[in-house]
Amino acid sequence: MANSLYDPRYKRLIERLISERKRNGMTQRDVAARLKQPASYVGKVETGQRRVDLIELVDMLEAMGVKPSKFITDALSELKRR
Repeated sequence: MANSLYDPRYKRLIERLISERKRNGMTQRDVAARLKQPASYVGKVETGQRRVDLIELVDMLEAMGVKPSKFITDALSELKRR
């Protein structure tokens, strides 16, 4: 199995994550502060330098005020359409 960082589906997932952050009017620093992480943590996730696991994804979504179940359901639906 190939590294998921280079999988086009992972890239689309991160693009959705970035879109949600921006849609909620948040900066990387805002999200990082809520996670009690340095801003570089969010930046590395968003640029693909760091892989995010499910627990971290849920934490990031909740920090942005996004319902994780809806985000994941929508992401899965998008993957099926492509």
